[in-house]
Amino acid sequence: MDKIDAVEMWPTHMTEHFNSLRFLEWYRYLNCGYRLPAVGGTDKMGAWTPVGANRAYAYIGQDEFNFANWAKAIRNGNTFMTSGPLLLFQTEGKPPGAEISLGAGGGSLEVQAHAQSYVPFHRLDVIMNGRVVASREEKAGSQDMNLRETVPVSGSCWLAARCASRVENMQTMRVAAHSSPVYVRVRGEQQFSPPVAAYLLTLIDGSEAWVKNLATRPDPQRFAGVLKVFSDARERLHRRMHEHGIKH
Repeated sequence: MDKIDAVEMWPTHMTEHFNSLRFLEWYRYLNCGYRLPAVGGTDKMGAWTPVGANRAYAYIGQDEFNFANWAKAIRNGNTFMTSGPLLLFQTEGKPPGAEISLGAGGGSLEVQAHAQSYVPFHRLDVIMNGRVVASREEKAGSQDMNLRETVPVSGSCWLAARCASRVENMQTMRVAAHSSPVYVRVRGEQQFSPPVAAYLLTLIDGSEAWVKNLATRPDPQRFAGVLKVFSDARERLHRRMHEHGIKH
């Protein structure tokens, strides 16, 4: 519905491999064809979280360094979020946010990831639709890792890089970074996941029920506007499901 430009993420202390709800939820949206770049920001919940502990980098190229160009780079998706490491990612030489077109049946793509960190990290992954397709691991940890692989692509998908350390740099956050995706479009295919679409409908219904029954109710005009967001989202998702021949 074009309501947001990006999604704010932060690496939990509970897992080294991004197996947490916030990342899995983001992957679900991407798997349903929604293009959402990753950004990071500091949620200052207490003295244990330094300002800037989690942040976003956006590449503005040769544009003037100002907020408008930074925001444009965020919307374009050439970003990575990090709690420490610097992470660069390319697919066929194209950065995050780019789209690569392949002919019918797909093909093979070269992916390259490079991460550097003052605090040693232990793993560097390239993922496709949320699943690891290339990985490098250093059990003793490293401050610098490169990964270059050729991966087969059979259908429309997204690719991204991520790295993580087993070291916690603060009470609630691991040393980690995650790039935004590069999007791959295979001729004749759109990225869409029927199970994820059904799950999103459940989220819409549950959120709408919460607003109607539990949330503090604003004035009638604003309340109607909030409910319209849910009805519009439900209608658009129903339409997409019908376009893909999904009965529900």
